Amino acid sequence: MMNEKALFQIGYGLYLVAANENGKDNACIVNTVMQVTQNPIRLLVSVSNQNLTHDMIKNTGKLTVSVLTEKTPFSVYSHFGYQSGKKVDKFEDFEDVTRCANGCYRLNRNSSAYFCGNVCESFALDTHTMFLVEVTDADIVSSQEPVTYDFYQKYVKQPYKPVAKKSGAVKTNADGTNGAGKEGTEEKTNSYVCKICGYVYEGESLPEDYICPICKHGASDFEKL
Repeated sequence: MMNEKALFQIGYGLYLVAANENGKDNACIVNTVMQVTQNPIRLLVSVSNQNLTHDMIKNTGKLTVSVLTEKTPFSVYSHFGYQSGKKVDKFEDFEDVTRCANGCYRLNRNSSAYFCGNVCESFALDTHTMFLVEVTDADIVSSQEPVTYDFYQKYVKQPYKPVAKKSGAVKTNADGTNGAGKEGTEEKTNSYVCKICGYVYEGESLPEDYICPICKHGASDFEKL
């Protein structure tokens, strides 16, 4: 039997990968960035193909990587990792960023270093795309320690803790009616929480092939609330 939690024992960092396309900025959290050549300096960056940032990188061939630190607050992870750029502008009113030469943002705070680069090649790997990136600019941002995935899990992560609906609870609209439009009707729905990141799926049943939109783990890592 495959125990996917064994994967958590592999050492990872956490990074903010940003892109820009047609004047729109977006970014997501990834855990796979590694140097693969020295001259020229090239990185491999893996991004889930469900993310808008992925599509923007594919279209433009440009990205930045900000190395997150142990001091990075959970609010940064939730802002860039727990919501979709397809629905919100993640950089609206978000301060302390600088636009790099390739047009993509990098963090001024909560980062120990950044890399700016252009995609040389890309490799489709089922759920993710691996981008081979030639670095055109890089610098140290702070002396803070880079965060590891293990550190994040133990000391930073604050998973969602939704209030479970009690039997007989009613979801009420401002006009005094519930979601169905009838006063006093009970809302019956099931909730399933991802044991990895805390994302909550609501529905009668969780599809067997469901993939968490946040951490990309499957239905086996969900439990019913």
